[in-house]
Amino acid sequence: MMVKVEEDVVVAAGAPERHKGGCLCGAVQFEALGLADIWFCHCRQCRYLSGHFVAAAAVMRENVKMEGPLKWTPFTATAEYAFCLACGTPLFWRQTNGRTLSIFAGSLTHTDGLAVKGHMFVGEKGDYYQITDGLPQFERHPPGDGVRDHFNAHEAHNLKRANKE
Repeated sequence: MMVKVEEDVVVAAGAPERHKGGCLCGAVQFEALGLADIWFCHCRQCRYLSGHFVAAAAVMRENVKMEGPLKWTPFTATAEYAFCLACGTPLFWRQTNGRTLSIFAGSLTHTDGLAVKGHMFVGEKGDYYQITDGLPQFERHPPGDGVRDHFNAHEAHNLKRANKE
């Protein structure tokens, strides 16, 4: 299935940076505006998807343009991931009823302006490695993880802008 999204990209406060990326073979390309910082997720689903933990950055769905042969596949009752149909590179995951999309950081062309915030779901991590980087670790979702605040700020800005128009 060919996916092409051509909506206007919503611009949020603080002049967010554009990040581009794609799959290994180049058939799928995307551009995202206003990525949140990167989190390492050690949950079982992410480990199955990637073979290890996942580094991902969230973005509002309407702030992503995608083009190429992309396939969305359910991996839990409420979440799905997308991969390139040509080469199989996993690129995104999302809650089926959510407003954000998480982009696998390894698929980004550059990560300028992004930082790793910490580790989540460390209670599900593999027992064959230790986390020794000094970043915050959380059994599940981090409390007040900043991702929610990041997108609430975007939404508030966009609502103000819409009310002015």
